[in-house]
Amino acid sequence: MAKKKKRFSWPVMNPKKSDKKLVDYLYLVNKNSCPLIFNLHTHTNRSDGSLTPIQLIKQAQQHKIRHLAVTDHHTIEAYPLMKQWLNSKQKSNTEPLFLWSGIEITSLLKGCLVHILGLDFDIESNSMLKYYKKQSVTGYSLDAKEVVQAIHKANGLAVLAHPARYRLSYKELLEEAYNLYIDAIEVWYDYERSLYWKPSEFICDEIHKYANKLGFLATCGTDSHGLSLLKR
Repeated sequence: MAKKKKRFSWPVMNPKKSDKKLVDYLYLVNKNSCPLIFNLHTHTNRSDGSLTPIQLIKQAQQHKIRHLAVTDHHTIEAYPLMKQWLNSKQKSNTEPLFLWSGIEITSLLKGCLVHILGLDFDIESNSMLKYYKKQSVTGYSLDAKEVVQAIHKANGLAVLAHPARYRLSYKELLEEAYNLYIDAIEVWYDYERSLYWKPSEFICDEIHKYANKLGFLATCGTDSHGLSLLKR
């Protein structure tokens, strides 16, 4: 397959600090970024995680994580609570913790049930309201094309989560993701659920090569559900 043209140009030239979006930082993501620099896939007890929203953001600050997204399933309840706590605690003279909006949505991609992350989107956008009901949607709204369009209408990034966990091959899914204008792939992921998080050897490198060939952005995250933000 011929290499396809990249859809992004990195880095964005000299954006103001206050104007920066998550996309301005993602060109920095590599296999060593997670969990202490970027952790863009986490869960709280507002869906199927064990930590409360405040426990999660406290851990992130204690570990001096730079970029965090809470991506509970079909809900954004944790995000404003964490944002409020962070704003009250974070001092201007410290290295900032960037908390990005996030959600994990079950959808149908090429007939395969997958998870799509929405990152750095406007949580008040009407396009996303149907995905905030703490349960999977049905019908047309389940289709990955509709999910991606909803995220884009909210000015967010659509990310195919853990592409090697599904019944279809990651190559098939990445090809379809490209056709639907999904923005990024969760390239670095611990499929073995190691005691100490690390990206799985070989498969993550292969996904990285293929995602880069297609011009996708790359993300990473622990997909934490337990009592530690630093592992699955």
